[in-house]
Amino acid sequence: MPLLNISSPKKKRPEVLDRNVKSASNMSTLSLRTISRMGQSMSSMLPRQREPSEEMIMTDKTDTATLNITQKQWDIAQQNLLLDIIEVRKAMDLFLNSQISEAESMLGPKRYSSLYHSLGHAFILFLKSLMTFQQTDIEAAIDALKETIQLADAFRKKDSGWVGSITTWVKGLSVQDIKNMSRLHRHAELIFAESYLLKALVCIIHDESFVSFLREGLHVRSSYNTYKVLQKFLIHVKEEAAAGKDVTGFELDDHFTSGVSLGVGLFHIMISLLPASVMKVVEFIGFTSDRAYGLEILENVGGWEEYEGLPPPQEPDEGLRRQFCDMALLLYHIILSKLIPLSNVDEKLAERVLEYNLKLYPSGVFFLYFSGRQLGAKGQLDEAKSQFQKAIDTQKDWKQLQHMCYWELGLISLLQQDWQSSNKIYTTLYKESNWSKAVYSYLKALSFYMVASTKNPGSDEYRELMKQASEIMQKVTGAKQKIAGKSIPLEKFVARKARKFIAQNNRLILPDLETLNAFNAIDFMNKDLVSKNVERVDKQIHELITTAQPTEALNYYDDLCLCHYLRAILLRQLMSRSSDSKEESHAQEKYQESIRYVMDNANKIQLDHYIYYFTRYEEARMMVMQENYEAAQEIVKSIIKASEKGQFNVGAGPHAKNKYSLESALLFKCHNCLTEIELLMSNPANTETAGTSSSSSFVSANDKQ
Repeated sequence: MPLLNISSPKKKRPEVLDRNVKSASNMSTLSLRTISRMGQSMSSMLPRQREPSEEMIMTDKTDTATLNITQKQWDIAQQNLLLDIIEVRKAMDLFLNSQISEAESMLGPKRYSSLYHSLGHAFILFLKSLMTFQQTDIEAAIDALKETIQLADAFRKKDSGWVGSITTWVKGLSVQDIKNMSRLHRHAELIFAESYLLKALVCIIHDESFVSFLREGLHVRSSYNTYKVLQKFLIHVKEEAAAGKDVTGFELDDHFTSGVSLGVGLFHIMISLLPASVMKVVEFIGFTSDRAYGLEILENVGGWEEYEGLPPPQEPDEGLRRQFCDMALLLYHIILSKLIPLSNVDEKLAERVLEYNLKLYPSGVFFLYFSGRQLGAKGQLDEAKSQFQKAIDTQKDWKQLQHMCYWELGLISLLQQDWQSSNKIYTTLYKESNWSKAVYSYLKALSFYMVASTKNPGSDEYRELMKQASEIMQKVTGAKQKIAGKSIPLEKFVARKARKFIAQNNRLILPDLETLNAFNAIDFMNKDLVSKNVERVDKQIHELITTAQPTEALNYYDDLCLCHYLRAILLRQLMSRSSDSKEESHAQEKYQESIRYVMDNANKIQLDHYIYYFTRYEEARMMVMQENYEAAQEIVKSIIKASEKGQFNVGAGPHAKNKYSLESALLFKCHNCLTEIELLMSNPANTETAGTSSSSSFVSANDKQ
């Protein structure tokens, strides 16, 4: 039963529902969004705020681990709850419109006494820590989240006796427990779960020990169970409303329902993305997932199912987490769908969500970023650059948000072969960003190398550029880092490429295209760029065949197989955009030639064994495009099986039996590709929708351009 939609069929309503509708006949078709708004406008229901007293203020010197709330403090918090939320809503509006310092100033004064001011302050520090990866920022975020957890715990409803406490500890909360709570108690439970989840994510990155991983894993499970019982409570309210009962006594509000929906929706989506083997484990310990259900929950928070076009402008009492539900939808439909094959992708919905929020937050760096990504996926690279540059120009508080956009500009410069710009961008990122010094170093060196390739090999300028490229390449391996005790796959990949560059006397084949493919950006090319790069790869293949001998050239088959693999990717992109049957037929012949070459010569590859497995996956994607689902399914399963059994016997050289580069990324794609194939096999009508779901899929958003 959908969490936020009582009616089974979705109805597109041109006008917003009347907030004052109370009749039983209307209850059966009202969403929980509407139920939580029944009666008078929430703002008119707000009590007059009492002046905070010294007793109410809790300074940072308070021992929050043993925080006790007096009855007077509790009464003030209960009375001011909705007013506090409205104020935090204003702060979040400032934050989302890139006025971060103003938002922080608004949240700071009440962070030790107000639940939502504390949460808002901690959430901003949480985002900052994920962007900087600096120790001080991570520790500040953890401390702030601990304070929020302790404050929320102090406001939670306590059992009156030791029997009740033990029962709650063993069985957890029940729907009846939630029904017996006041509005403040319920919000405290929600924030307690929300903050523990955020803290767990930061701590897993910060503390690499197994004990920390286990402890935070238990916190995640506890948060999940809280969200689950809050969800059951909301379902109970819907059922009461559907039966024609008066549900105003439950004191629901958009802030609470949007918070529960955000947590439940994200859990469903994130768990659904896990590989089948991992899914079995998490389901065994109590987690469940339904991707379509999770997406529907997030959509319902903004009322997107109620309108064909854009909803009316939101009011000041709009659910506090509504924009974050919208951002989760944009992340799924615009970002993730271009990284892995996904089902349930709705690009038209994403366009509506983005248009709506850009009107509200015209200077919002997050929404400008999503806009740039969306334009880039359509092959409109110059327009995408404009959006990213606008985001950089409007965001002055956090350089890390600028870096997010610089990264995208760097990829576009590689796509457009603007090596001078890419060099400048990656130099800036290397100096200012802590995300990955190894990747930035490699891309900076690659830019020098590609600029050199346009110069006369005998010139002083060429020698100087190659010298700079070589010096930087030698530093890549030493710049690697670990997160949660694990090496970063992309850093390992670029380190191997850098070592290969040095071993081959400062030479790589088509490193820009190989890098763009590794970063899932190669399909952002429009048709003209794809055609030009096919010609470029054809020329490189011809040179290798005619000017080099396999016995003399170092890693000859590595280079030639890489060229054929990249050509296959480009040709599939070309076919997906072409309306010329002759062009498609010619491209298909060359595609099959490239696939066969890699399959026939994979055992001769010395270093880049990943090419074989990725080429097999590429072949499966083409089969999905041709609706040959069973054959595609068989190939994808064989890739997964090889990793599960450790059967890496493809290639030559001492490392042929080792794991290959970017294996985890490919397996993630494979598992979600299987989900997509199963959906297509069960419902062929979804072919068009699924086909546009991923940059790894067979059709891209810039179709026919």
